[in-house]
Amino acid sequence: MFRQLILAAAVLVLAACSPDKAAAPEPAATNFITANVAPPATAADTKGDGVLRDADNRPYGYALLGEKFPEFTAKMADGQTFDSAVLNRWMVIDVWGIWCGDCMRDAPYVAALATAIEQDPDLYFLSIHVPANASRISDEELYGKYGSVEAYFAEKGYSYPTVLDTDTSIREKLKISWTPSYLLISPDGIIRAFRTDLSVAGGEPVKDFLKDVARVKSEVRKAEFGGKPLPASIGPEGTMGLKGTTPFTLDAMKAAFPGHEILTDRAYAGEQTYPVFLIQTLPADGEAGRLIYVVEPDWTLGNVGAVVTRNPDIVGPDGSKVGQTKLKALSPEARSLCKREAGPVDSLFICPDSAENPRFIGAFGAGGDFDGKLSDAAPDYQEEAVLLEMKYVPPAPADDQ
Repeated sequence: MFRQLILAAAVLVLAACSPDKAAAPEPAATNFITANVAPPATAADTKGDGVLRDADNRPYGYALLGEKFPEFTAKMADGQTFDSAVLNRWMVIDVWGIWCGDCMRDAPYVAALATAIEQDPDLYFLSIHVPANASRISDEELYGKYGSVEAYFAEKGYSYPTVLDTDTSIREKLKISWTPSYLLISPDGIIRAFRTDLSVAGGEPVKDFLKDVARVKSEVRKAEFGGKPLPASIGPEGTMGLKGTTPFTLDAMKAAFPGHEILTDRAYAGEQTYPVFLIQTLPADGEAGRLIYVVEPDWTLGNVGAVVTRNPDIVGPDGSKVGQTKLKALSPEARSLCKREAGPVDSLFICPDSAENPRFIGAFGAGGDFDGKLSDAAPDYQEEAVLLEMKYVPPAPADDQ
């Protein structure tokens, strides 16, 4: 998955960027916006394209705000083919051009923005290099003295994957009326926010922009995964609202874990991979969400096969918690069901609640102060093994009647 990208977008208009001047615009025309609102009375259609602009020709809104990101394929600066279908994560898109003076003034901020986004596993960066208009698509007009985007990056000392619009086809699809333009895309492909130049923003443009992005992400997530969170627990009866046979679908996960974000991911079993759902808390107060459960599939039936947690705040049977409960705390009857299972690094004690038809399984291993193999330890030390993981195993449909 691209960590950073570059994209191009345009309508058949003359250059929306003023290459030689950077007069301070009206603040309203450079706001980070999530919905188009009525512009001030001073706004005018200065380009004859139906877009209301400020005195410096910056638009007050964006035509595709709130709509699905257009589909297209294009070549990237490194020769690879880009398909907009990969835009299934939160992503900031910078639409720019080397020919554009305002874009060049934004360049240092964009480099800092791309670097900051690189540190966020839940946010990606895409840059799209576009022409000014359909009559200016020669290499000289697109890239000036550099000759290419890659040569430009080589001189500047930084780079990020770049999608190339060489004929304004992408610019037209994206209905871009000003460069630079910044778009925020959500995982469902909706364009959630828009703004123009960072260089005229004042304050700390990159930090402020990322704060705006975080706010929108939080609002969208709360709307999508709203509801009052259920108590976080796990046991033979289930986890939160997931109790009994449950389809392995996003809708079922939303119903089972209200107030939590549902992410899709892949897990590894040897050389094989399989899809999983990650259930985590919604980000709040600038803090990232915390992983609560991993939901694994049973592909033979299309249902949930197991729900696993390693979160130390989740309460298991009899108050057990990961990282705190020790093997010796189990009753003699419960310990009699435990079996030692060799692992690549250490041995574990796998302790089901039933020998024939387990619904809950605890995995115990050595604590952090043990640097040998648990299987080599004395029996009394083995009892000090700490709970590392708890798992709920839903019943098969025939058993869930």
